Parts: sequence; structure tokens; C-alpha cells
Amino acid sequence: MKKILMGLTLLAAIGSFTSCKDYLEEAPELKQSNEITLGKYEGLNNAAAGLYSMFQSCYWYDGEFILQSELRAGNAKNPISDPGSGRYRDDTQWNYTENSTSSLWSYAYYTISWANNIINNIEGKESSTVSTQDLNNLKAEALFIRALCHFDLVITYAQPYTYQPESLGVPVVLVTENGQPARNTVKEVYDQVVTDLLEAEGLISDSYTRAGISDPAAMVSKPAIQALLSRVYLYMGEWQKCAEYATKVISSGKYKLADADEYLSMWSASAAPKGGEIIFEVFGSKKNEYWDESGWTHLSYITGSSSDNSGSGDVCATQDLYDLYEDGDIRLNLFKKHETDWLMMKYSGKEGANPRETNVPIIRLAEMYLNRAEAISNGAAISGTTALNDLRTVATKRGASVDASFDVFKERRKELMFEGHIVYDYARCKKSLTRTDFDGSVNKDVPFPNYKWAMPIPQRERNANPNMEQNEGY
Repeated sequence: MKKILMGLTLLAAIGSFTSCKDYLEEAPELKQSNEITLGKYEGLNNAAAGLYSMFQSCYWYDGEFILQSELRAGNAKNPISDPGSGRYRDDTQWNYTENSTSSLWSYAYYTISWANNIINNIEGKESSTVSTQDLNNLKAEALFIRALCHFDLVITYAQPYTYQPESLGVPVVLVTENGQPARNTVKEVYDQVVTDLLEAEGLISDSYTRAGISDPAAMVSKPAIQALLSRVYLYMGEWQKCAEYATKVISSGKYKLADADEYLSMWSASAAPKGGEIIFEVFGSKKNEYWDESGWTHLSYITGSSSDNSGSGDVCATQDLYDLYEDGDIRLNLFKKHETDWLMMKYSGKEGANPRETNVPIIRLAEMYLNRAEAISNGAAISGTTALNDLRTVATKRGASVDASFDVFKERRKELMFEGHIVYDYARCKKSLTRTDFDGSVNKDVPFPNYKWAMPIPQRERNANPNMEQNEGY
């Protein structure tokens, strides 16, 4: 799954916005001209609803972005007991090239271009029925999504901030135009991400929820902005800021860690449980233009078994991931034995859905406790808690324990497995990878530092843009 679409130089040709039909009671039209879309509040509002569409692509959160991370870093492998469809057979090997790399590039820059069109056309749209706060809420949504896109891009195609902040990052694109931008530094990308998120936090109403939606957690909110700031500061090694923003979300009272039954059911819920632990997620829907017609390229099918027709049997969990959990840990119920392999059931699909759409949580409250624990263990100070207390808060809810000689990295791996964090945790922690349950021919162990921690820039983009410098080693 290494499909590469058009390059950054063609972004100006994008003049339409894609809707997420299930988000709204009245869905916007799929194709609208820029003049209509950007000329008044109603068009901008519909365009903002469409910003979330590509997240469900099988090349982003509902597939490749998640699975490449898990396969590269030892949480996932190709099952022996299921022949599979042939997908994801190379990702464990780390043998990426300019023509076989992450497909995120085009999808993220498409979405950035749409967000820019909203951000740069929002002023002056007040009316007797549209307040300045209404416009601020829309701008905050677009700023959050632009920040998330730039963040996903820089962690994928560049070395980690904690290692080489002045090395090549990705282009920071703030205006949609037919240009040939060079790559900004990693630090410049992170600075823009933080700038966008802080502005969004200041603009959005505390109570803002997009009208007419079936899953409020699938849209931007103030806690989602603050939670993403906590994650970004974690990746920067800004420990105190990371802990403070995690605390804002934890202390908001809007979310709680799921109890055992709630934890298991939230993965197949039609929408994130209100007041639960999901802060921001992708809403899975076969009505989304970026859901393929069969669903066979998406998470629920890739991780299901072909033997019972629940999936294609391409990716399963490793034995050493399974072995991390103690008896009684509720998270063990997300593993399903299939002959010699452990299938992963986090994305088994919404109950009753056919094809099997699944919601994909992007930020959960559990991550905020884990972020804060790591930050405190690195010198941050938050009154009333310790790193051990935060780790135990999560573990207790899962029926597990954490002893005094805790390992934050291990606890993150256990809680956030198959959510796309693991390879980036290795990178930002400058931690060499040693895999146990691995039968590949090359790259069983990947040392840090190494050029391979940054994925290659797609060759198609470099062909279209002479200013696009390739990463070292490719």
C-alpha cells in the first residue's frame, strides 16, 4: 500500500471540498466552486465539515499510517496462520524507497490546502445571523486540522525534533497556491504547529460543538486542541508544557477513563460515548468518499481473519506484545487467538455495520495520563500527582498493576498499541529498536540514530518540485 498521488505543486488546482455525509444532518454538496464555498459563512461552514474526510482514507488513520507504525516497531507482523491478501508484506523490513514510501504526503497536503482556504477567507463574514465567535470557531477547526496535518507529516518524513531540530522537515504551507516550496526545518514546522494550536485554543468557544453531528468526538473541540498540544510538546521534549496541557484536559471534567466493559465496547461503538475517554476520533462511514467500495483496505478488514471471512488476514499482533500483559488485564480481550497468531480486535468494526466501518480514536484521555507521567519523570512538576500515580490510574482501570520501578515506554506500548504511536515513540526517545517476534530477512534491529527513522520523500513530489530535497540515505 504505497500509492502516491499528485505533488505539492498541484495544490492550487484543488477547488472543491469533500463532505463527510454522516457528520451532518444535511450534508454539503460534494463539489462546490471556490467562489461559492468561500464567499459566505454557509459555504465555509460546509467546507470545514469536509476537512475531516481524508482522515478515513486507508492511507491515513483508517489504515496505513497506523499499521506502518505498528509493523515497523514490533507490535505487529504478518500472520503465519493466514495467507492474507499480500498487503503490508514489506513494512516490517524498513526497505522504503522514493517510490515505495508512506502515502501520507498527498493526503495531508490536500487537507492543508483546504484548511488554508478557510483560514484565509474567514474575515469579514459576519452578518445578522453570524457572529464573530461563529467565525472564530470555524477558524479554530481549520487551524487544528492544519496543525495535525503538519505534525503527522513532520514525524513521518523527518528525523525527530529531540534529535535534530535544525534538520530538514517538511514544507510549511500556509497559503494554497501553485508553488514549489522547499523544506522547512523540523523546528520551523513544530513552531508553526504550536502557533496554530495556540491560536485555535484562544479562538474556539469552550462549549463549541459542530451542529447536527452524530459523533461530537469526531470534530474539533477545545479539549482536543489542548490534548494535541500536550502531544506536540511531548515530542518536543517540552516537559512542563506537555504536563500542563495534559492536566488541562484531565481536569476539565469532560472525560473519564473507561471501566472494563466500557473500554471493550467503545472500540465498536457507533459514536464515542459521551463523557468517555475518547477526545478526538475519525468517524468511520462507508458514505465517506475516502472509504473504498469494499472496505477491504481499511483497518477492520486488514486485521481480521480471512478464514472466517471477517477480514483479509494481513496484520496481527506479535507474541511479545501479547506477553506484556498480566492475567486479568482487560486489554487481553482485544487479542484473539488464531492458530499460532494473535489477531488484533481493536478495529473489529461498528456493531451491525456491513461493510465493517470502524471509528478510529486519535486522542484518548489515557494518553494524557501517559504524557503527563512521562513529562513528570523528566522533570515536570504538577501539584497533586506523580508519574507513578498517573501510570497506576490507567493500569488500575485496565485491571493491571505498575510497580515502583515503572517503565513509561512499556506502559505506553501496552495502552496505545495499534493506535500508531509506537514507531514515533521510539524515534523521539532516540531508542534503538530490537524486535523479538520477527521472521523477516533484514532490519530485525534498527539502531538509533539511523537515516531510516525518516521516511523518504515521494519521488513524484520531487519530480514536480525541483526544490524538494530528498532525505539522507535514499
